[in-house]
Amino acid sequence: MKDLPPGAMTSRRGFLGLVGLSAAMTAGGGLLGACSAPSGPRPGGGGATAAAADRLTSLVPTYTAFPGIKPDIPGTISTLPGVPDVSGGFTSYPAAPTAALSQKAGRGGTYRAMTPLWGPPPPGLASNSYFQAVNTDIGATVEFQITDGNVYGDKAIARLAAGDVPEIMVIPSWEIDKMADFNTAVDKAFEDLTPYLRGDKVKPYPLLAGLPTAAWQWSVWNGRLMAVPFPTEPYPLALLYRKDLFEKNGWNANPRSADELFELGREITDAKAGRWAFGSIHEMMWPTFRIPQDWRYEGGRLLHKYETPEFEPMLEFMRKVFKEGLVHPNVAGSKGANEKELIGAGQILIYRDGLGGWKELLQQHRGKNPGFGLGVFPIFAHDGGTPLMYHGTAAGIFTFVRKGLPKERVEEILSILNWCAAPYGTREYELANFGVEGKHFTRGKDHVPQANDLGRKEVAYTYGFLGGRPLYVDWPWPDAVRANVEWQNASFPYLEKGPFDGIRIQRPSKYSGLQVPTEDKFTDIMRGRRPVSDARQIVTEWRRDGGDEARDFYMKVLRDNGRA
Repeated sequence: MKDLPPGAMTSRRGFLGLVGLSAAMTAGGGLLGACSAPSGPRPGGGGATAAAADRLTSLVPTYTAFPGIKPDIPGTISTLPGVPDVSGGFTSYPAAPTAALSQKAGRGGTYRAMTPLWGPPPPGLASNSYFQAVNTDIGATVEFQITDGNVYGDKAIARLAAGDVPEIMVIPSWEIDKMADFNTAVDKAFEDLTPYLRGDKVKPYPLLAGLPTAAWQWSVWNGRLMAVPFPTEPYPLALLYRKDLFEKNGWNANPRSADELFELGREITDAKAGRWAFGSIHEMMWPTFRIPQDWRYEGGRLLHKYETPEFEPMLEFMRKVFKEGLVHPNVAGSKGANEKELIGAGQILIYRDGLGGWKELLQQHRGKNPGFGLGVFPIFAHDGGTPLMYHGTAAGIFTFVRKGLPKERVEEILSILNWCAAPYGTREYELANFGVEGKHFTRGKDHVPQANDLGRKEVAYTYGFLGGRPLYVDWPWPDAVRANVEWQNASFPYLEKGPFDGIRIQRPSKYSGLQVPTEDKFTDIMRGRRPVSDARQIVTEWRRDGGDEARDFYMKVLRDNGRA
């Protein structure tokens, strides 16, 4: 793999900046350097695109619901365009999961798959009986190239830059948003799946046909269906906390203002005891201070989140949190801290994560510590008033297939992804999530799989990333399922109604490339390395370097869609 240009990585969580992916690819002799530019407007530059979701319907598979079991805790049906429903939850586990497929998915092929993992990696294929059992059931060999989720964006960029693309590559949407030239790279690196999955072409893959139409619509780049989506809940982030330790110590799990959260942090933190209140929380402070998720449209003008009057008070609050020493030093020092490990060890008590992190941590810890508990703070506003909550798009992770594979290999990969899309209540789902009964797990109370030592060592969330499945809260812990669905239902009325809801937008490359270097500067303010008064200068630089250009692009999107 060729080296990236000096300075390409802006921090441990950083990505390529304005010279980003395109420069790295050219310098590294990778995808863009080796291929001629596409004809027509350059996607991601002046040719960045937007389309209302309903205009993408002709590109996506025909939806066919899987006739499985129904959740016993109802969710919330979304009426916001492009915003997914709150999924229902299952508080019981089927006594006898049934097969979703009647024949082998694979044809004996072997494929590499790059996936993230936010936890300790399992043994590799040669010494992992879980991987071997799942591959046998699929009828093909998937060899995972597991990468630390905390640096996944960096690694994905490096692989793309070097042209070292595995047959199957998973990239989360939040990493794509930070890649300066992904709109071009996606055409160079990955297979167009439209001819394989469009409309009734999806019939050989019935479980993929059961994924929500909205999730497929968000898998379109440059007018082509480029990935298999992982449907997501409406919420990108939440504030999770160690429920068992909160209950033991009598701490308040329902702060109703920024001041209450700060005082809670002071009460919890005890550096001598190796305990700090917080990991990363600033991204959840944005909605807490009612900062818009991206843009706010008012008075005929678009205002970016950095420009809003609420942004500087958020910086001041976070600066106070860091100054007081309430954030774990590994997080405060940008040392690549694994926050899941820190909260699992009780070294931090509160951090921000997606709701999927809740399940991951329970899977890692409840088997060996039955009392291990996680909860989620009810959303609140910094001043104690009406809360605001961000919403995600209908798909949050995408599985791509390497470009140039023979047709039969692409079809076999899609069959593997179809196997991986088996929903809750099926035998395939159980094997992918828990391994083999009697080897990796036993059945506990009410038929719920209980991981043994081998299961905890070998079974990791890997096949689950290879495309999505119909989304339910389907954890084998009724207390956590109920708490999760109740939190989602209670938070739904406060979701921000954004000016671009329901419009699939390919972000301009310069705008994407601005995000990381700009937010690194704001991080310096929060951590006390720059004064808060520098915020306005940072915004001026952001506007000069592409922010105003992006504003013009987004205003055109609003006008083109009759919203301005």
